[in-house]
Amino acid sequence: MRNRLNIGGVLLVILVTVVACSTEKNTTIARNYHSLNAHYNGYFNANELIKQSIKTYRTSRQEDYYSLLPINPVPDEKEVSGMYPAIDTAIAKCTKVIRDHSMPSNDKPSKKKEEHNRWIDENWTLIGEALYYRRDYDGAMKNFKFIRKFYSDDPSLFIGELWMAKTNMATGKLTEAKFNLDNLDAAIAEQESGEQEKVVKKGSKKEVKPAQFPKEIRFDFEKTKAELALMRGEKQEAIQYLEESLKHTRLGDREEKARVHFILGQLYEEQGNFAGAADHFSKVIRGTSSYKMAFNARLKRTFLGQGDNVKKDLKKMLRDQKNAEFKDQIYYALADLEIREGNIAEGKAYLHQSAFYSVNNTRQKGMAYERLGDMSFADKNYVSAQKYYDSCGRVIQDTYPNAEAIRNKALKLSDLVVAVETAQYEDSVQRIAAMSEGDREAFLKDLIKKIEKEEKARKEREAERLLELQQNENLFAQTGSGSKWYWNNAKARAEGYQEFKRLWGERENEDDWRRSDKTVIASFEDEGGGGSDSSDVALEVQKDTLSVELLMKDIPLTDSALAASNERLLEAYYNAGYLYKEQLNEEKLAETNFRNVLDKSIENKHNLLSAYELYTMYDGTNPSKAEEMKNYIFNNYTNSDYANYLRDPDYFIKKKERDALAEESYIRVLERYNKGLYSPVIAKADQVINEEPDNIFRSKYMLLKAMCLGQRFEKKDTLLPVLNQVIEEYPKTPEAEKAKEMISIIKNGYSENIVADFSSKYPYKYNDRVKMTVIIFPDDNFSSSSAKSRITDFNREFFSRDRLKLKSKVFGEGSIILVDEFDNETEAGSYITAFKNTRKYLLDLQKSKIMMVTEENLIILLQKQDSKEYDLFYEEYY
Repeated sequence: MRNRLNIGGVLLVILVTVVACSTEKNTTIARNYHSLNAHYNGYFNANELIKQSIKTYRTSRQEDYYSLLPINPVPDEKEVSGMYPAIDTAIAKCTKVIRDHSMPSNDKPSKKKEEHNRWIDENWTLIGEALYYRRDYDGAMKNFKFIRKFYSDDPSLFIGELWMAKTNMATGKLTEAKFNLDNLDAAIAEQESGEQEKVVKKGSKKEVKPAQFPKEIRFDFEKTKAELALMRGEKQEAIQYLEESLKHTRLGDREEKARVHFILGQLYEEQGNFAGAADHFSKVIRGTSSYKMAFNARLKRTFLGQGDNVKKDLKKMLRDQKNAEFKDQIYYALADLEIREGNIAEGKAYLHQSAFYSVNNTRQKGMAYERLGDMSFADKNYVSAQKYYDSCGRVIQDTYPNAEAIRNKALKLSDLVVAVETAQYEDSVQRIAAMSEGDREAFLKDLIKKIEKEEKARKEREAERLLELQQNENLFAQTGSGSKWYWNNAKARAEGYQEFKRLWGERENEDDWRRSDKTVIASFEDEGGGGSDSSDVALEVQKDTLSVELLMKDIPLTDSALAASNERLLEAYYNAGYLYKEQLNEEKLAETNFRNVLDKSIENKHNLLSAYELYTMYDGTNPSKAEEMKNYIFNNYTNSDYANYLRDPDYFIKKKERDALAEESYIRVLERYNKGLYSPVIAKADQVINEEPDNIFRSKYMLLKAMCLGQRFEKKDTLLPVLNQVIEEYPKTPEAEKAKEMISIIKNGYSENIVADFSSKYPYKYNDRVKMTVIIFPDDNFSSSSAKSRITDFNREFFSRDRLKLKSKVFGEGSIILVDEFDNETEAGSYITAFKNTRKYLLDLQKSKIMMVTEENLIILLQKQDSKEYDLFYEEYY
């Protein structure tokens, strides 16, 4: 009986407690019970989940110390996906707490007059923060607006307003974000002045003390103001806000405090306030930060100093094995110091060291190569500059500052490098050819010994360096520090080393290190081009198979070999001169190369071109030399276009007019040929051939005459004199190729009773003087709409001025894309070249078959719905 009474008593107590803890009754027991649940089961646990997720993200995040650090780094769309489980769990916990422990019930929150559970608003706020990190900005904003509306007398009002500002910043609404932050500034000012007015709570006539701005968010608030200022380009204001934020740090903000100091150091350095920058970098070093941040702060502080003490500090850092990962940056800092002090050679040596040790840091490697390229360019050593820019362009990412400009520099200088090195090579082998047989053999033997000795020394030095890397690896393995950085990550280290060998091989950092293994290079001090008195040479050989016999193969010892070498040499001189003059505005270097062409005194097409270029350089600055070049042209090339231009400045204008008339005349004659009026066509052709040697259609008239003769006479031998004349006077032209084809048909023996058909074997006609359309045959992997979209983006960036139009047409079992229109074959060809060599936007579409076509031929092609015949025609004529 007593047990029954005890059980009944317990049940009664439980029943009374449950009734007392109802969310609909505002009692002390109920408030404490539901607040406890809302605090720990909801807010606390959820907040720990989010805090740990953000901490993990920021710890593993790779900071870019070459750029201004972000004040409040948050995960991007890819990075946040790994945080979804924690974020979603946090949201679920807070949502459950709000549902089960809101007082009174939260079934209809808009009708609630007040909330008795003091932890419900924190749960609403945390849901908004979680949605913000999840990049659900609309959902986050709805939460924060709800807080502003229903918790105007609670500190959560200010927390929600701050996160509204963050959300607006994330969505690019900077004006709205500024409004949010100004509201908070006004609230702080009002609170600090003691002028806050009491407010009336919703649904009550009772006045209450207004909400107080939470001190714990003041640090974050000032940082957010600084972040907005940076987004608006207001760096001075950002500095002020960051300095103010440091006054409001709390015990748990030590790592964030170090970040703020680092960013302030960066901003002050950018402004030229080196003392202020050094002070903040020092505070990073003394404070609580990651080793990498502390190292970069120490390096930057050292970077700002001058003198021997700074060098000693840097060299001390080099000896510290903990800094093995950062040797590339230390060497770069040493290089900068030496260059600033005028020690250029030492600076270059350190830059080479920086590039060598940048095994896994492509940004730093790129910086070293770019600096070396800039220095070579400033010294007018354009060949070396191109090689360094090319090396830089190969290793950097597209996000590297000026990446496109650097690659363009390398590309722009590449033709010059080919010209200069070709000139050096041909000059070298000709000087060896000029030696006596005995001297030549002795010279080559000495050269082989020199090369082998240098190669052996290079390999020994390289082995020493690689051994140093291996020793660093063993040291870290012994210490077992557990660091995640490069030197202690075997997989990353192996991948980095293999990538290093793949790109550059096992080679020492030296001035000509980018040269191919197959080239033995002599030291040509004079980049101006050739004519060096040095006996150094450049020969194409395999270093591991050197022999006198092998080297002799490249020496031009016969008249024909020497003539071919001279042709290459003169062309290289001219090309180098032209590029120096037109691309680099280096008239002295250009003059040297053009003079080299003339000084060889070998009849060549580049003589006239070089003389004219020299004339244009001298004209107006050196009258006597200009007159010398003019007389050279008059005496040696009396009837050339250049001579005619020097006699009459309007010559080319008049010539263009004559050419236009000649084209009209030729088209009329061609129409007569198509009508079968062969006699008048032959008469006109004879007139042009005999009386108009400068007519640009003269070769076409010759061919047209042969075609007429072929139509009129059964014996085709009558065509041979005309066809041979085409080949002799216009070699390497489409007309000459056509003439050879016709001669082949005649010599293969047509029957006298069979009329030879000398018309085109294709239904298509070649015409390079009409507007062109480009046809693209997309791969089956691309739909017509997808291909058009990619090509549209490509055209918009690279051919925006041409206003090209796209059309898709059904073709065979697939479709084709038409791009029109281009004024001539040259413009269409430029488009095709760019298409084939540009991966941006196009991706694998660039591998698609692409051709140009005239309007007339396009009609035939679309009628046939098959490109095989046009493929053959295109290959032959284009």
